Parts: sequence; structure tokens; C-alpha cells
Amino acid sequence: MLFFMSKQRKVVDITFAKEGYKGVLEEIAGKGVCPFCPKNFSWHTEPILHRIGKWLITSNFCPYKHTKHHLLLIGEEHKENFAELTTKDLECVQKLTDWAIKEFSLKGGTLTHRFGATEVTGSTVCHLHFHLIVPEEGKTVQFPIG
Repeated sequence: MLFFMSKQRKVVDITFAKEGYKGVLEEIAGKGVCPFCPKNFSWHTEPILHRIGKWLITSNFCPYKHTKHHLLLIGEEHKENFAELTTKDLECVQKLTDWAIKEFSLKGGTLTHRFGATEVTGSTVCHLHFHLIVPEEGKTVQFPIG
């Protein structure tokens, strides 16, 4: 089920939302706004941990099962296509990732990013963002794609 900011612009897709998160997305969809744009960021209940340039890092308020750390890196500017990311954006993502590695003494993890059509990617929010995921020791984290 897709929801749109306007007739041309989808902002969230609840198709792949986990229980507990689906209700939040339905509320956001009812408002027709992007939950990751700064003026609408009130649905996110975790504190912003660090900022670099126009990007921030925060804990995911609805982390995947078996994560020791599930962080989100989110840009302030609404971008939906990979081609919209600039070298500066990618530098900020790299610096925030480096910060998190040092801050949490991460031995390893994964940095992942979905882009494009939500029906292909399994993403619930169209605003480009990255997931920095570290699993609990000896556990596997299922990160849905598609």
C-alpha cells in the first residue's frame, strides 16, 4: 500500500512495515508528509547522536531483531534517487560511519542503502537513508530487500 505527499510523490510504503511500525507509517501517510525531512522528524523518538554537514546519525526506534546497534544515517535534504547524492553527501556518510565505529567501538557491521522503487527494494520510507547495522554476537540480522 503506497502513500503520497501529492499525486506525483510517494513518501512512505507500508507494504513491508513490521508490526508496531505499520501504525506509525499509517499516521505519517495520513499527514502526507515525509517523516525524514527535518520539519516532520517528530515521529522519530530517538535522539540525534551526531551531525556532520547536512547529515545526522540516530538509533533506529524500531530496530531489526538481533541487532546490537541499528543506526540510521539521514540527510536533511529530501532525495529519493541515488543519482541525487553528491560527493559531499557521501563524505558525510563516511564521516558519520567513522564516528559511529569509534563511538561504539564497532568491530564490524554493515552499511546498507536502498534506492529506487519501494516495491523492488522493500523500503518503507522513500527519503534516502542508510542503515548501519551490527548484529548481536552469534546472531543473524534479516535485512529485507524486495
